[in-house]
Amino acid sequence: MDDKKALWRRLKIGDRIRLVEIPSEFSRKEYYIHRDTLRVYKKLFARRRPLRVYQIDDYGIPWVMCRFRLKDGRWEWHFLAFNHAGFVRVKSRK
Repeated sequence: MDDKKALWRRLKIGDRIRLVEIPSEFSRKEYYIHRDTLRVYKKLFARRRPLRVYQIDDYGIPWVMCRFRLKDGRWEWHFLAFNHAGFVRVKSRK
């Protein structure tokens, strides 16, 4: 297995990651991704901020939580599993 693809398996709660490309599997004809989920990925890619892993589920998949402010001032929350390539680990500035 490629190290880049296996990175998600090595993430722990509290690790910070940044989306650097839309996952290539999303563009495959046979791969289904909901349009709202794809919209969230595109927004995350555009804003280039790190995300923190907040949970590892029972299958070992890391999850991140993100939010976007709507035009009316309310927050829109999203929860995404990161079990694909297209992101890098962000190192601490310490």
